[in-house]
Amino acid sequence: MLFVLPLTVLAQTRITNDRSPNTDKLRASSGKRVNASGLRTTAYDGVHHLVGMHVDGGYSAFFGNYPGMTTGPGGYTVGFGFDYSYTGRGLILQTGLGIRWQDVQNRFGADSLIVNPATDSEGIPFKLRYDFTERMDCSRNIYIQVPVMAGMYFYNAYFLAGLKLNAQVAGWTQPLVYVSTTASYDRYIGNWEEMDNHGYRKDVEELRDGPQLDLKFDAMAAFEIGYEWAFGNYGKKGYRKQAAKDYRLRLAAFLDLGLLDICPNTKKDPYKIPSESPYDFSTFEFNHILSTSTAADYHFRNLFTGIRLSFFFFGYQSTEKCILCGPLGDEIKMR
Repeated sequence: MLFVLPLTVLAQTRITNDRSPNTDKLRASSGKRVNASGLRTTAYDGVHHLVGMHVDGGYSAFFGNYPGMTTGPGGYTVGFGFDYSYTGRGLILQTGLGIRWQDVQNRFGADSLIVNPATDSEGIPFKLRYDFTERMDCSRNIYIQVPVMAGMYFYNAYFLAGLKLNAQVAGWTQPLVYVSTTASYDRYIGNWEEMDNHGYRKDVEELRDGPQLDLKFDAMAAFEIGYEWAFGNYGKKGYRKQAAKDYRLRLAAFLDLGLLDICPNTKKDPYKIPSESPYDFSTFEFNHILSTSTAADYHFRNLFTGIRLSFFFFGYQSTEKCILCGPLGDEIKMR
């Protein structure tokens, strides 16, 4: 009895010390997520390897310094891809492979083309003028994207920043313009206009289908900020390198801003009017402004912004022995 009594007193003292306010303060300051018994639940502890997919959509635009060009009305973009995310102690490293569809429009200022001298059916020379107004060039593009991102968790919120390598793989164009024609003869006073029987018309809508822009390779500054929900258990009682039921859903806003000039190297003519049929508007040829020689001295960049939904359906917890594991909701209640 004399030997048992001191041991009992010592054990009782340890229990009291473990439940002391100082111990609680130490646990709170350690940054570990613990339950009421002081056992770590490991919801975001250790290293997790996450594999999933995302879908996104939003606004898209080309912007640049071409005279008379406006980013409006812009267009839309949708994307889909697979993601790999490494997470550990609040750090996020993420990459993957995605495909992006873009439908974008830009308005351009009025332009004109003068054919001088032209010759009418009677061989009389005159000056033929074409005025192009309300021009709106549409481009539809398909890209392959490879993101290289890093970020941090702030409880369930998170932030990612990095680069996206963006390469066009397909597409086509569709420029639209309104055309008016007038004629000026030296022997007459004033212009000939709105005379359909002579081929002089006003505001004729012309739409063309053309090849892809063949945009240059792009690197984009990428930003993502959102919120993450966790589902299911993050493992079972066991040892290191165990498979974990790690399901996560993210909802985020994203912004991808082009850093490089994507203007194609092509030098096509803005307008090409056949000499044998100058009044036949349907035979006019014209190309998207970005693919013409007039755009060669200017720069253009890309923009994507919108909402992204990501779901990580497979997770693997590679470090940290799991003592007591539970869903994130339980963890919050037990802190």
